[in-house]
Amino acid sequence: MPLVTNENSTLKRHKPVNKKPVVLLIGMLLLAVAAMVGLNNQQRIRDWYILWSYHPPASISDLAIADTMTPYAKSLFYVNRPSLMNKAAFAKVCPSALAQTYELGCYHSGDNGIYLLNVTDSRLNGIDQVTAAYEMLHAGYARLSSASRTKLDRLMNGYYAKNLSSSPVISQQMAVYAKTEPGAKDDELYSVLATEVANLPAYLSAYYRVYFADRAKITTMYQTYQSVLTGRINTINTDAAQLRQLKQQINSEQAALYSDLNTINAVNNQMTSERNQGDFNAYNAAVPGYNQLIGQYKSQVLVINAHINKYNTLLASYNSEVLIQQQLIKAISSQPYGSSSLSQK
Repeated sequence: MPLVTNENSTLKRHKPVNKKPVVLLIGMLLLAVAAMVGLNNQQRIRDWYILWSYHPPASISDLAIADTMTPYAKSLFYVNRPSLMNKAAFAKVCPSALAQTYELGCYHSGDNGIYLLNVTDSRLNGIDQVTAAYEMLHAGYARLSSASRTKLDRLMNGYYAKNLSSSPVISQQMAVYAKTEPGAKDDELYSVLATEVANLPAYLSAYYRVYFADRAKITTMYQTYQSVLTGRINTINTDAAQLRQLKQQINSEQAALYSDLNTINAVNNQMTSERNQGDFNAYNAAVPGYNQLIGQYKSQVLVINAHINKYNTLLASYNSEVLIQQQLIKAISSQPYGSSSLSQK
């Protein structure tokens, strides 16, 4: 179709509207909004990205299942890409700070990893599960708001001071943390209460449900393997005390026996002299007393032998317990030196 124009009309050239400033402004606003959203949800975005690409191996997911971790707890656990490691590898990422402690696990702050020592001794079943829960809780504590943390710290420390400060195991554990991780008492107590203390006040029991569907399973596992370790140590200490007491008693009885033997020998020499001199009346008069001394001596020998047999039997049991304890310590030790306390970081 031809173009028809009115010759009397005035034609003007119009510049096209420049839309760039408008588009640019809208884009900048969208970027600003995205940046604000990103800042407010940076942790969620990072979590999502890690969890999207992370597929826990069966050994790790089994730990989460055994601990009855909630979806939130699992996300904290998996975000840290937990590793169940052999001794050599574990010692490099979780070195022990003291020769008196054994590290079972550690959490690298900023969600930069949870590392667990792979304990394979069946007598310590449950130790990896409890350690996994313990380290996951560090990640949970790190994400608490300042207000929530302050409130929880007050509640936890009040409960600890009233109910647990005299507990030999937990108080020793907290004393170790005071040396190895000064300033981290509340962080450690947060994990200790959840995984090691079965009977917590209602407000704390309810609080930890955010992490575990059945926390009792964790504390039961802890008490089971802890009783294997502490129970054996108690037996060893008790046996050692009894051995020392028996040894002292045997030494005392043997000293008395040697004294009695000297008396018997002296009486025998006297009687021999009397007989050689023909003083049979004196000799015969001494015979009943001499025979009584011999009878007492033989009875005392039987008593001492019984005590020696008891000592040797107890010593064999003691050595067996010590051997087993050494095996258990070897199972949880990734360090070349000895130790007396279990520890998670």
